[in-house]
Amino acid sequence: MTFPAPTTAAAPNDNRRAPRAGRLREGRCVFNNGSSSLTVFVRNISSTGAKLTGGELIRLPDVFELQIHDGFGAFASRFVKRVWSSPDSVGVAFTDAAQPGSTVPGPLGR
Repeated sequence: MTFPAPTTAAAPNDNRRAPRAGRLREGRCVFNNGSSSLTVFVRNISSTGAKLTGGELIRLPDVFELQIHDGFGAFASRFVKRVWSSPDSVGVAFTDAAQPGSTVPGPLGR
């Protein structure tokens, strides 16, 4: 039995500006001038944004720093804004350029 090759093409009704890659990475949302943080999971990521899941997402402000664990003990950092939210997830858009050497903006897990 053969299976079709995975594709990154967007579905016809998908309004995203960039295709997203499914990932599961630990992330940390930092806000209140660095005095508050919230651990999240990064479920999907693209060059323009990401989907976050976790508990207490209601605490997140509209703009914050997202630190994504790179899998090697360090975090890549991006500033984001909330685009949409549901009870168990939040969609964010990157508002800054990727820092030199960052594993973000492209899909993580290379």
